[in-house]
Amino acid sequence: MNLPSINLDSLRNVPAPQKAALLFLLVGGIVAGFYFYIAEPKSENISALQAENSKLESDIQTLTIKVKHLDELIAANKQLEVELAKKKERLPPEEEAIMLLKQVSDLGVRLGLDIRLWKPGTPSEDPSKLFVKMPVNVEISGVYHTATLFFDRINKFPRIVTVSGVKMGSPKVELGRVISQTTFELVAYAAPQEKPAATVASLPTQPGQPVQSAQSGQPGR
Repeated sequence: MNLPSINLDSLRNVPAPQKAALLFLLVGGIVAGFYFYIAEPKSENISALQAENSKLESDIQTLTIKVKHLDELIAANKQLEVELAKKKERLPPEEEAIMLLKQVSDLGVRLGLDIRLWKPGTPSEDPSKLFVKMPVNVEISGVYHTATLFFDRINKFPRIVTVSGVKMGSPKVELGRVISQTTFELVAYAAPQEKPAATVASLPTQPGQPVQSAQSGQPGR
């Protein structure tokens, strides 16, 4: 393809105003071409990159906050696990919890309290499956300060034992001492018993087939 040739000699005869107009049009065409073919596409790319960069910075900030919260949650979870392990150490098996309740009763007698009622309730497993409550309805009679000492000793037990629903009756004078009746609920906490592994059910046998013993593997007799 041959480009049209420009006769510069013919331009010399063009009047100055027309030369200025032609120069203006030429410069304008160059500027317009530069803008539409170079500057505008570059500007769009730059705007897209800036928007993407802003989104990445926002995502980084969001992830940074999430990581910080995750670290805090992990630390809090570890602390809870440590506290739970310590509490589990204070949870005896149910057999030991029964002995613990007897120790509490013996403690009251040694302090000089009269155990008027000692009625164990039904043990119940907490919905969390972490412990079993073993309640006892108790009524004691004795000097007020002795009852207070009794509750303080219970609070210092290494195992978890709680006292709730304390109700004190009207004090009476007996043998020169002020005696009061006190009722309350005593609860000992125990570790739940582990469930025994499920036994495999025997397969049904055909008539006339001997039943195999589960222990010896020999036919049952």
